[in-house]
Amino acid sequence: MGICDWDQEDIDRLDEGLKLLGWRSDGRLTSDDGLMLSAIAEEAIRMKSNGLLSPTEIDKLAIKAFDIIEFQLMNVDERSMQVSSAYSDSEHLRSLVPLIEQTLFCYYRGYFTASLAVLFIVLENYLRSLDGWEPGDRDPTFAELRNAILNLPESESRDDAQRIINIVYSRYDAGNPPQFYFNRHGLLHGLREGFSIDRLNCVRMYVLLDALSAAEGYGGGGIITDLFNSQREAYLECKNYERERSLLYPNIEPNKTNSADTELTQRKWTPKHNEREVFS
Repeated sequence: MGICDWDQEDIDRLDEGLKLLGWRSDGRLTSDDGLMLSAIAEEAIRMKSNGLLSPTEIDKLAIKAFDIIEFQLMNVDERSMQVSSAYSDSEHLRSLVPLIEQTLFCYYRGYFTASLAVLFIVLENYLRSLDGWEPGDRDPTFAELRNAILNLPESESRDDAQRIINIVYSRYDAGNPPQFYFNRHGLLHGLREGFSIDRLNCVRMYVLLDALSAAEGYGGGGIITDLFNSQREAYLECKNYERERSLLYPNIEPNKTNSADTELTQRKWTPKHNEREVFS
C-alpha cells in the first residue's frame, strides 16, 4: 500500500509540511514512508506556526525527510525504469539519455555536485528543445526558457515541474542564497558554497525530469527490456570508494552515507526565509 491510497486530505496535509522543506509527496512512497514523513511534516508546520522554522531547522528537517524519500526515488530499479522507458520515450529527453546516464553514474559514485551541474545542462537542453530552439537561432532569455514548460499540456505534472523550474532559474543573490543553494546560476557561475547539500538537489532534479516526462504522457512504469537490464547492472557496479570520500567529504564520518555534511547547518537565520514555502 502506498500513500497514493491515502485520503486526499491526509496527502494535502503531508504536502503542506513537506513543501516547507523543499519536498512533496510522491506516489512511489509506501504508507510506512508516509507515516514517517508525516511526523516530520507536522514538526515543520508546528515550528512555522511558532516562528521557529529557521533556514537551519529547514535544512535539518529536509535531510530527515530525504533519508526516507531517497530509496524509493533513487534505487537502481526505479532509475533504470525511468531512463529506459519514460526518458527514452520522451520527445525532448530521449537525445539527452547519455547525459542523464552520466549524472546517474556520478550520483551513485557520490559525485553529487558534478551530477547536479550536468543535470542543469540536461534541463536547459530540454527547455530549448521544448521551445523549438535550433542552432543558429537567437538564444532564449531565462524568462522564455521558464515559460517553455507552458508548451506541454496542462496537468498536475506540468505544474509540479514548473514550480521547480521557477526555483532553478530564479535570481541568485550570493549574499543571501536561496534555501539549499538550489539554483542553476549560482552553481554554474561559481557563486555559491554549500556543496554538501547537492545530494538532495540531485534528487529534486530527477523528480523534475520524472515530472517533465509524465507531463509529456510518459511514466508510471514500463516493461523490463534489455536496455533496462543493462542500465541496472551498470548502476549496480558503481562504487563509492572510501579513499575518494575522505578527500571529497573530510568532515563526514566513515561509512556515513545517508545525510549531508554538517556545514549546511552553519547558515545564519534570515527571517524572510521563514515566511515562504520552499517549493510553493
